[in-house]
Amino acid sequence: MIIDDDDDDNYLRSSFPEALVVALVCNFSGSRGKSSARLNHWEVETLFHEFGHALHSLLSRTEYQHFSGTRVVLDLAETPSNLFECYAWDYRVLKKFSRHYSTGEVIPEKLVESMQGAKKMFAATDLQRQIFYALIDQTLFGEQLSSQRDTTSVVADLKRQHTSWKHVEGTHWQTRFNHLLNYGAGYYSYLYAKCFAATIWKKVCQEDPLSATTGTALRTKLLQHGGAKDPADLLTDLTGDGILQFRDGGIVPDLTSLCDEMKL
Repeated sequence: MIIDDDDDDNYLRSSFPEALVVALVCNFSGSRGKSSARLNHWEVETLFHEFGHALHSLLSRTEYQHFSGTRVVLDLAETPSNLFECYAWDYRVLKKFSRHYSTGEVIPEKLVESMQGAKKMFAATDLQRQIFYALIDQTLFGEQLSSQRDTTSVVADLKRQHTSWKHVEGTHWQTRFNHLLNYGAGYYSYLYAKCFAATIWKKVCQEDPLSATTGTALRTKLLQHGGAKDPADLLTDLTGDGILQFRDGGIVPDLTSLCDEMKL
């Protein structure tokens, strides 16, 4: 993605005495040699996800620090990161850097197509899993339970009601799900982000994800505003109609693009 940022470079130099710095500290598998990073695709996707957060901070241009970068309403917080996951699945992007570690061969397009096919094969299962996580979060933090219960029994009941998986007695999966502590009743935002990102990708990025036009649109209409602009106005300005729905007095994501992407 090309970002034409000459004006903002001047703004940065005049407004900030020090250069902006964002660090991604990732727990990736080690490489055998120092000459190249050998990441599997899941790690590449994670890197792109976190890079979306980094760009959200680096490209922010808000008057007040408290509204800069990722300091946005929770409904929108994961949208840039989920959008940049889409880049990690696009062959036009992957061929720019993905090489065989010994031969230098560019990643084959057919291999990427196979990876995309495998992803779509289990897309509904993955969506069910994310909904299950959000239900756990909402139940533990967003509702008043009728009686005192341990978290394991709550998780087991939700699993039986809303998934096709059997609960294994004696397991306590939720104790290692750190988003329960970080997001408290807000994990649903990942589902919102999937919907928003699918629509942005389809309407803004899909035709040419690496063009200056695409990069400029993402920078000026999404990333630079941080939390200083109403999310509904921000998303509509970026994509036009078809990204939001107004329902029961509130605003929810439009599901159309995500369902199209998942073939649902």
